[in-house]
Amino acid sequence: MNLKPGESTVIDPKTVSAAAPAITSEDQKRLRALVERRHPFYADYCHHWQFLEETYSGGREWFEDNIFKYVKEGEKEFQDRVARCYRFNHSREVVDLLNKYLFKQEIHRSDSAPKSVLDFWKRATRNGLDIKDFSRQISKKSSTLGRIGIVVDNNMPTQVAAGAAVSVAEARNLAIHTYAYIVGPTHMLDYSFDETGSLNWILIQETRRDDDDPFGSSGELVPRFRLWTKTEWRLFEERRNRNGRKQIVEVANGSHNLGVVPVILADNIISDDEYVSPSLIDDIAYLDRAVANYLSNLDAVIQDQTFSQLAMPAQNVLPGEDDYNKLLEMGTKRMFLYDGEGGAEPKYISPDPKQAQLILQVIEKIINEIYHTVGLAGERTKQDNSKGIDNSSGVAKAYDFERVNALLTAKADSLEMVENKIAYLVALWNGEEKKIESDKDLVTYPDTFDVRGLYDEFDIAARLSLIQAPEGVRREQMKAVVEKLFPQLADDLRKKIEAELKAWPPAPELMAAPAGPGQPPAGNKDTPATKKPSDERNAEKDQSKSKKQ
Repeated sequence: MNLKPGESTVIDPKTVSAAAPAITSEDQKRLRALVERRHPFYADYCHHWQFLEETYSGGREWFEDNIFKYVKEGEKEFQDRVARCYRFNHSREVVDLLNKYLFKQEIHRSDSAPKSVLDFWKRATRNGLDIKDFSRQISKKSSTLGRIGIVVDNNMPTQVAAGAAVSVAEARNLAIHTYAYIVGPTHMLDYSFDETGSLNWILIQETRRDDDDPFGSSGELVPRFRLWTKTEWRLFEERRNRNGRKQIVEVANGSHNLGVVPVILADNIISDDEYVSPSLIDDIAYLDRAVANYLSNLDAVIQDQTFSQLAMPAQNVLPGEDDYNKLLEMGTKRMFLYDGEGGAEPKYISPDPKQAQLILQVIEKIINEIYHTVGLAGERTKQDNSKGIDNSSGVAKAYDFERVNALLTAKADSLEMVENKIAYLVALWNGEEKKIESDKDLVTYPDTFDVRGLYDEFDIAARLSLIQAPEGVRREQMKAVVEKLFPQLADDLRKKIEAELKAWPPAPELMAAPAGPGQPPAGNKDTPATKKPSDERNAEKDQSKSKKQ
């Protein structure tokens, strides 16, 4: 069983055994140099990537490495404080809120895509996730780690992968399908770019667990290293030879002849950085850790305030006496002794309550900055969720909305580009890349994330009609109505509606109410609706004459 989905690439059954040819020392040096190479910024950012992932994931293990001992704290007190630690995961909250807003809008995926792409969208991963769920995972991982890798592979058998033609029926019988999986930055050990900026090769670390046989398997985790190039892949593994020495051996290889490396580098926000891309929580994670530490310090203040320390004169209290043991119980196993010759009496001492208030103010300030950073201050209340709603001005809320709207738009552009690259690789694996139009995207994300609903669009359309807005303005606004009214509209129907909108709105004389049978048009000044009967006109004339007389 393999822990990484990339292990689904079919492995050559001929693995290295004791009877295999001996590996020379020069080959071993070359393979060892390959699996140990890292890209220039890997060592600098590896710890940072691990911290970001652990902060998002949370769990009790996180406190053991991220809660710090304060000055003059004993080891026992520190361990007890870590055991009592609690935390609201603001890093996860920020990432998940952005994901919620991002995928609330409808994403258009063309139904005219090649069949292989349509099938892939229904089952994008080996576990059966569709493209909607998989794109959410891509968004979440890239927001957390900044840059991730997406490998597009298939489960074609070895004898077929060698280049033999496969019919549709054979592919169905062999259950061949294309899938994708995510690789974190800590597993992308090194990669290279060619002169056009495309990947030249990439070295990915994977993990295999020895668990095929429930009785004979060791259950150990074995690291593996997969090298992808533009024409082939090769898989290496660290094994022990007869003498018990570790060696790097090649356990499998295969050709794909795609002409490109089937790996996409997906960034949180589109950038041209070669090796590192900033994540959404690059700074938020450290602010989140500071909040957790301050909350732990506040817990210590509360504990000391609740269980105060006994302070009493040292006279007449000698160790080993019964009175001394009783005093220890009174002092909750701890007490502070001082010279009481002046007649001072025993008392309990505790921290100043103002210290707790100071910590609370700092915590509130940091939490406020966390959500203001990404424009999500409206998701938080004025101080915390148990107090009144934030009463910021409308202008401030508008600026927050524009900030988060810009962030969502940039995120959507990045995901749109990634999904279109995935669709192209899927079509390339299945020989259908020529069916994709070069000037058309198969996947389109929204350009804006406003909060207007369908009824708001209708209201705006009615108001534009009342003020006799230009036809071009009303036509563009009606496109927004159609988009929200029919988010999953087929391409042909969408083109037909857009063609009809070119002749909309109709001329004013055509918008008048239709006239009844035997009546002149409604726009005529002599229509029965506006023309008065003759006897009524005569009565009005007689009334006006009598007034003059």
